[in-house]
Amino acid sequence: MDNKAKLDIAISLLRMAREQMNLESRNFNSQRFKEEIVEARRLQADVLRNLKNYSVFKELRENEEEDLHD
Repeated sequence: MDNKAKLDIAISLLRMAREQMNLESRNFNSQRFKEEIVEARRLQADVLRNLKNYSVFKELRENEEEDLHD
C-alpha cells in the first residue's frame, strides 16, 4: 500500500471516529472509537517512517506518470 492510500484510509478512520462523537452516549461504541483512532495513527506512523528516504518530487512525478497511464 502506498503512502497516499494509507493517508486516505487514516483520514476515513478519523472521520468515522468523529462521527461516533456525534452519537448519543447510549449508542457510542468506545471500543470502535479507540480502534479507529489507533489504526489511523498506526497508518500515519507507517507513512512517517517511510519518509526517511522520501522525495516529494519523485512521488509527484510518479503520480503524474500514473495519471497519464490511467
